[in-house]
Amino acid sequence: MVRFKTLSDFYKSPEWITLRKRLMVERSIPEKGLLCQKCHEPILKDPECIAHHIIELTPMNVNDVKVSLNPNNILLVHHQCHNQIHERFGQGSGQKVYLVYGAPLSGKTSYVKAHKKRSDLVLDLDELYQAITLLTAYDKPLELSTNVFLLRDALLDQIRTRTGKWTQAWIIGGYPLNTDRDRLATSLGAELIFIQATEEECLSRLYNDRDKLPYQIEWQRYIHEWFLKFRPSLPAG
Repeated sequence: MVRFKTLSDFYKSPEWITLRKRLMVERSIPEKGLLCQKCHEPILKDPECIAHHIIELTPMNVNDVKVSLNPNNILLVHHQCHNQIHERFGQGSGQKVYLVYGAPLSGKTSYVKAHKKRSDLVLDLDELYQAITLLTAYDKPLELSTNVFLLRDALLDQIRTRTGKWTQAWIIGGYPLNTDRDRLATSLGAELIFIQATEEECLSRLYNDRDKLPYQIEWQRYIHEWFLKFRPSLPAG
């Protein structure tokens, strides 16, 4: 079995994806479909189905197949029921998670700075690059991308398991694809916050910032590609 360094690696693995889909098929009931193993109501959409580990999955036991890939340790439940099991969204620990997404230079970081509290946890790839390189905000050496992504995944695992004494966690990113965005929000028990801006507004901010001048062509491409890829989240229900 592949050794997983983080929970994020595990949840993206073929082994986990295949097991989740197999359990959804095996546990479906003729004429009723797949029922939540907590509230016993139908689970109507794939993204609403959360495979919950009864023995909590942690970075310490993720490579123990008797925990991570054991069907007897997994319940299939609604997203909302999963939140209740983990006492999220103000129930129990009171730790809230927000996934703040939008185009490059749409104002995501400004929004978080305006709303965060001193002891809140903020996860932003741009800030991680700066923290380990001491370079400017827009200078991101590709040679260090692996290190940055491993740091990001480690922090995501801490947010997912509610590790630490923070009250709110803010995750900042582009996340143009609704499937990736909604899957991450579901796995973290996060509320989505969309920072809306037009492509023209983002480009205008790029052209008016002297610090971005050396990276202007690169950031023009980032902005354009985000708008080409963007898919809005589907309405609930």
